[in-house]
Amino acid sequence: MMDPKLLSLMGDKRFRCFVSLLKGKGCDMLNVDVERLFAGDEGEKEKVYRFLPELDAVRRQGYDIVGRLVELANRLRSENVSDLAVAVGVMMNVMFGRNVSEEEARRVGAVIDAVKCINIDGDGVSVDNECLNAVDVPEEFKDQLRMLSMVNLVWSA
Repeated sequence: MMDPKLLSLMGDKRFRCFVSLLKGKGCDMLNVDVERLFAGDEGEKEKVYRFLPELDAVRRQGYDIVGRLVELANRLRSENVSDLAVAVGVMMNVMFGRNVSEEEARRVGAVIDAVKCINIDGDGVSVDNECLNAVDVPEEFKDQLRMLSMVNLVWSA
């Protein structure tokens, strides 16, 4: 299980700034040369570690997480990934050294298709049942998505 501090970091504006850099966009909060970062420059990675001490704590345990995330971003850019399931496969391979089988990638793609059936608008969260019925995921997962919609309906009333 992931460290709770790292989980809370995912929503932090500092982490979002770093992710913006990985997407090739700028971020005013962190003065990093994106091209040098993508080239693996240690000085640029060090700036990220100083900016995000939570990631530095992971590095002290022997895992260069910034380097791995930069490698992931480079792979995704160079492979022109259009399918999110393939992107998840690349991510698993880079982050954990594990190849994702074609069947696992298909299942990831099906879950992503199911999540696309969730509609979020001014009225809250709803699920397009026709869309959801067409997706090849377990019925239990479909029921959980429908329950999300019902809970939101009751909560917002």
